[in-house]
Amino acid sequence: MSSFNRAGLLELLWIAAGIVPCLALVLWLIDAEHGLALTSLGSTAILLFCFPTHEGSRPVAVLVSHLLGAALGIALLKLFGSNIWAMGAGVALIAIAMKLLNIMHPPAGANPLIVLNLKSDWLFIAYPLLPALLIMLVAVLVWSRLRPGPRWPLRWI
Repeated sequence: MSSFNRAGLLELLWIAAGIVPCLALVLWLIDAEHGLALTSLGSTAILLFCFPTHEGSRPVAVLVSHLLGAALGIALLKLFGSNIWAMGAGVALIAIAMKLLNIMHPPAGANPLIVLNLKSDWLFIAYPLLPALLIMLVAVLVWSRLRPGPRWPLRWI
């Protein structure tokens, strides 16, 4: 096995060693019954652990985009109910907000769809979303200190 292949395999093992316990911890602490509500965090985990230096992996991008996406979805639910137009508007609004605020984190685009489909209320933001995000950010912070390579985050804001 060449050194490139060994290095590539080691990187893949580090990715798995970050994602598996991170998501297991989130689902165990938050309660696995909220798993469907947290589906956007699967793609967040991929971005954080596979591309920790990506602009979308900045803590501000992860936190603000997810929380704002959920809030926009809940606001649309309260105003218009759960329907295809509100869902489309929710994704469009979070895309526009992320673009304007320079906090592009594409996984957060799923949050309006999630909260509109589940008919979530405002408490969804405080639990399970915010604690799940904080657990993930602490997990990637610890993981990036243990593995070889650049540390996360390159920038906090």
